[in-house]
Amino acid sequence: MPSHLSNPWNNAVAYLEMFRGGDRLGSGSSFFWKVEGRTFLVTNWHNFTGRNPLTNQMLSVATPDRISFGVFRQMSEPDPTGFYVLKLEKVDMRLCDDSDKPRWLEHPSLGQRVDVAALDVTQEVQGFQISHVNVLETDAVLDTVSSQDVFVVGFPFGLIANAPAPLWKRGTIALDPTFDADGLPKMLIDTATREGMSGSVVIARHIIVGRDYLKKDGTKSPLMIYAQCDTVIGIYSGRHYPDLERAQLGIVWKRRVIEETISGNRRANAT
Repeated sequence: MPSHLSNPWNNAVAYLEMFRGGDRLGSGSSFFWKVEGRTFLVTNWHNFTGRNPLTNQMLSVATPDRISFGVFRQMSEPDPTGFYVLKLEKVDMRLCDDSDKPRWLEHPSLGQRVDVAALDVTQEVQGFQISHVNVLETDAVLDTVSSQDVFVVGFPFGLIANAPAPLWKRGTIALDPTFDADGLPKMLIDTATREGMSGSVVIARHIIVGRDYLKKDGTKSPLMIYAQCDTVIGIYSGRHYPDLERAQLGIVWKRRVIEETISGNRRANAT
């Protein structure tokens, strides 16, 4: 598969599959997050546990004991035009250690009430061509507001396009993100998402024309004539409003819970 990495987000979002023994239980979405030189695979709590985080009911016939996720390996040197050959490979990982304790992290104070999980995959992704969503995003400090367009980047129904790249599903912030829906650190978006997108990164795209902007380090950018700035606002985890299904309201856990889950370093309880 030739590539010149025209869209680096392809290397930052990974197709995820869950297994129990030799049985495939389902698929979802995930993405890579970098903290202090370590790489974490971030997805939903329910993908790793196979349980509804609200009711603890089983979502499939069994609890996953291992996962696989897709990554690219560079197979050739770049040609004069910058293209090179990539090969899609799968990385398999057990979800528990030898003591049968989950290897992945959950939110340090809210646990499964926050449908987010992070797994350290630093060693497993060595030698692969990956990117990290929190490295790819802009360094601009940009607000998100209701009615703003966002993109849910993941794999609805799996690899439906017969291409190992995520789909970008457009949505709109439906509730003022100043508020926490249900008293939890999540927001609502209006989007027609489908199965397999659980664990997708959610991106707000800002177009800046003829202005400077404040950067995360407190400095200002040079005057920009045109800039496309992508900001990670959170992680999608499906729709948990069955009575409002026709409204197509999706749940996005806010970006800060990703950071809190990783920095909290709380191993999940056995499921």
